[in-house]
Amino acid sequence: MTITVNPMGVGRKAPAIPEISNEDILLSLADENKRVLPISTNDKDFAPLVPGDGYMAKTRGITLAQLQASSDLTDRDGNMLNGVNAYTLIGKVAGMAREIHADCTITDLFVADNKNRALGNGIAINKQLTEMYQQKHKTENIPFAATTFNRVFCNIALTRYQTQTHVANIVVAYNQRGLQVGVGANCYACRNQTILGANRLVSSYGNGDRTQMPVDEFMKAVRLMLQGYRFVDDMEALKKMQGVTISQDEMTQIVGELTAIRVCCDSSVQKVRQLLSGEGSVYPLNQSQINRFMESLLLTAANKQGDLTLYDVYQSATMLYKVASMDLPNILPQNQAFVHFISERYDLGI
Repeated sequence: MTITVNPMGVGRKAPAIPEISNEDILLSLADENKRVLPISTNDKDFAPLVPGDGYMAKTRGITLAQLQASSDLTDRDGNMLNGVNAYTLIGKVAGMAREIHADCTITDLFVADNKNRALGNGIAINKQLTEMYQQKHKTENIPFAATTFNRVFCNIALTRYQTQTHVANIVVAYNQRGLQVGVGANCYACRNQTILGANRLVSSYGNGDRTQMPVDEFMKAVRLMLQGYRFVDDMEALKKMQGVTISQDEMTQIVGELTAIRVCCDSSVQKVRQLLSGEGSVYPLNQSQINRFMESLLLTAANKQGDLTLYDVYQSATMLYKVASMDLPNILPQNQAFVHFISERYDLGI
């Protein structure tokens, strides 16, 4: 996504592009996902989630067995929404990953109860079944069998492809609107996920199309994406970002452009919205994220005691795309939107 009120920036080229090392990961303490608590220690029930500030209290880790024990997401007529449940989707993608790339490991599985004005609650509970269970077992816990997890997020590591700092990773996202599968390098230290380009994400919905892609067609698109994925390409792209230096003036210009894009996306004034060029209306960062992004840039610049690289800028953005701090359906599209922003600005070709 680009905005017409600002010209394309041009970064200065560094003399050499070094290998990415652990010392380059200055935001390693920013892995908010590590602080997400498990929803339960058993496969039968879980305690009601206690409301709290932010997304942290509304996001929980879950096991495959617990997800399998939960109820399917259905429409008003009782038909399975999206044509597949989250448990089966994860299994299909993992099986495809093993077939194409040999080794894979499910490393993370999350659900969220955060509310969304368009999609509703993240967790839906059948009150009648829950009351019957609670009376029978003399508990206040909620049974998985009476629970529908409307928003699910899973990480699947392709352990065959890794360096000292990164591992190839597939992300599977499931929500009321549809299905998403993305692939890219994932940083070990800070668990930042890359989605480097349009060909690294398949979605069954979006781009202004109200018609959802059928499951069979979606899975064929996922297969083609995984067959064409090369971990080495991602690492080369990240190294290329290290070869572009960002001055303090350019850093503030980037933040200003991201703010302008956010304003255009959120504006109710048609003329303002029309300033955006390209398809879609997904901003790379919302206003709260822009504040944290700028804070991260300032901190990184202070730690480095000099100019940043484009890699530092991208790290500061991907730090924010975590299940603990944002609505799950937005994680992959915003990640992709940020890559589009910097790729066009610095002619990265991704």
